[in-house]
Amino acid sequence: MASLGIQAEQEPLIGDRTPGSREWEIIETEEHYKSRWRSIRILYLTMFLSSVGFSIVIMSIWPYLQKIDQTADASFLGWVIASFSLGQMVASPIFGLWSNYRPRKEPLIVSILISVAANCLYAYVHVPASHNKYYMLVARGLVGFGSGNVAVVRSYIAGATSLQERTNSMANTSACQALGILGPVFQTCFALIGEKGMTWETIKLQINMYTAPVLFGAFLGVLNILLILTILREHHVDDSGRQCKNINFEEASADEVQVPQGNVDQVAVVTTNVLFFVVLFIFALFET
Repeated sequence: MASLGIQAEQEPLIGDRTPGSREWEIIETEEHYKSRWRSIRILYLTMFLSSVGFSIVIMSIWPYLQKIDQTADASFLGWVIASFSLGQMVASPIFGLWSNYRPRKEPLIVSILISVAANCLYAYVHVPASHNKYYMLVARGLVGFGSGNVAVVRSYIAGATSLQERTNSMANTSACQALGILGPVFQTCFALIGEKGMTWETIKLQINMYTAPVLFGAFLGVLNILLILTILREHHVDDSGRQCKNINFEEASADEVQVPQGNVDQVAVVTTNVLFFVVLFIFALFET
């Protein structure tokens, strides 16, 4: 799959190769091509980090929850884990609607900032004198809310690729999302710090096997924001790879074309969403 993706990216899209044809021309410049694929690869990373946000603490939530609040039971654990998905469910249509009318950088950066703040909150849930379990519930819900940018990532990649590139690109996106499920591997590495770890008294920050993973996630989130600010550009192409006008596009030119909008197959959309829900429901059930 990766080799096919690389092969599809090796050269700029060109038209019909028949000599003398009006299509015998490069339909996107090399500079535009490189910028487009740099942006897509940044969103591969965003998708990976979004998935890591769910899995990186999944194995330590229960012992940490019992440590910070003795009143927490297994039923509350279910709510803590479910809060991520609930937050993502609420945020996805909001960020999706936002990205329809504004540059996609905006919802992406805001969503990642929310995730960074939520991870920092998770690292401090031990500080309050009571009701610590509810702080953890809120923190995980906000991490899920920040992960609602998945819809923005997928829509950007779908709109920034030609028909021949789209299948490989979406497959790579799903692969990055699946790799994010390896979050417990990071958790295992941080287990070497130990349950006690160390405390930064000045800011009352405990760095241990429970909080180190989320602090690492917050650091990756900040890095992701910097990459989006410096590298990501708005791109929209038609099925042939020609640059198109778009409400999100920053550099409209006379060479761009307007793509007519087709009808949406509502039955197919609903069916796909239901299947996706079932797959993630089973995954979350087994993880819990």
